[in-house]
Amino acid sequence: MGSRKEFLSICALGGLAYPFAKTGNRNESGVNDRQSSSIFNVTDFGAKGDGESFSSDAFQLAIDAAESAGGGKVLVPSGTFILEKTPLIATGVHLQGMGPSTVLRGHRPGNERGAALISNKGQHAPGYDGAHSWSITDLAIDSPHTNGIVVTHAKDVFISGIYGIDAWHHFIDTAGLNILCENLFLTGRSGTSTFQIDSLSSAQTIWDGQQAVAPLRDGTDTKKLILRNSIITATAGHTGDGDQHDVSIHFHGDDTSDFVFSDLILGGARYGFYQDPGTRYQDMLISNVLSRNPDSAIWLGHGLTEQKGLIIRGLIHDPDPVQELQRERGSIYFYGKNDVQISDVQCHGIKNGVTKYGIKFQASEKVMINNSIFKSESSGTAVKISDQLNQEDTRCKHVNLHGCFIDGYENGITFDNRNNGSEVWERMNSYINVQNRKSGKVNS
Repeated sequence: MGSRKEFLSICALGGLAYPFAKTGNRNESGVNDRQSSSIFNVTDFGAKGDGESFSSDAFQLAIDAAESAGGGKVLVPSGTFILEKTPLIATGVHLQGMGPSTVLRGHRPGNERGAALISNKGQHAPGYDGAHSWSITDLAIDSPHTNGIVVTHAKDVFISGIYGIDAWHHFIDTAGLNILCENLFLTGRSGTSTFQIDSLSSAQTIWDGQQAVAPLRDGTDTKKLILRNSIITATAGHTGDGDQHDVSIHFHGDDTSDFVFSDLILGGARYGFYQDPGTRYQDMLISNVLSRNPDSAIWLGHGLTEQKGLIIRGLIHDPDPVQELQRERGSIYFYGKNDVQISDVQCHGIKNGVTKYGIKFQASEKVMINNSIFKSESSGTAVKISDQLNQEDTRCKHVNLHGCFIDGYENGITFDNRNNGSEVWERMNSYINVQNRKSGKVNS
């Protein structure tokens, strides 16, 4: 793939040229045409989908047979298969179920919890030198004692048609390169985050039948990931707090780039997208997202400054009603971003709750907000612009708001920065109607 800008421009135009496997042509199921005649059924290797028998060894034998044949399809028929160890997918292998009737469930002895339900070979290969050109499609994860699909040191990965019923922490956890995830239905229960974008620095363990085994933790990040056409609305699982857990999509890596998120429905967690403090994510496109997450649809901070390239378009944040204030609530928050384009978003205030802002950003430059709607019933500020977290932070400057509709907030636009509005702000063709007109001036 070319540069970061090429990556985003190709995706934005809808002409995605995704680099799946580098050898052979792929059919509709994602398997190389030259491999599609090689089918290995896990039941032929001893797996039983009776919901009781351990089947990990049979899965691994089928995967190894496909690998030895130069790649192929490992078929998992309908049934509930218990995986007491973590099977590892190999290069060129496509693991395919029969849809939601194929259920994978992990087993952990005693009070042990966590580690991957299923992962890939090459756990101790550096960088992205683990198994490549593999896929998992068309199955359900109902595994409250384990995590789900964990991508580790891998590249050119395809994950599709996954039905998330229950998972310990994450249904999908990635640390790899060139990953395409689509048609995910993660609507059950999960722990701290439903879909996690990771780096190899702390977690990502597999289970060998007796204990969790860590991969090579060399800091390898997830890079060049696409998540599209999916519903991610899982509520709190066994590690959660009440009905909601933390995050639908969690940025948990370190310093990385090139992400596309499109055509998503999010909910069930406090945040839709959440970026950990001290991280750097660049060149990101978020498009056509409906978020019902009550705290924020997008919360990208407090990461490092000078994170370049953020496009948000076609977002609707219509948060679910809440009873108690958990955190400062608003639709979109970002920190330390340069070259930001926000267009065609709708930010609705919290129903029966306190709304702090529609969009808030700090230490960011070259921010353009176009053709967007901000509506609140009683409180908050539509657009908050601030330099600070720390005195040394980059100033906000070069901000343009064009063609926007602001209605019902206590304040329209506020500044909290050392520029005092100079060289910062341009407002064109926007309607601003606030409840308290004295405090609702554009530069209050």
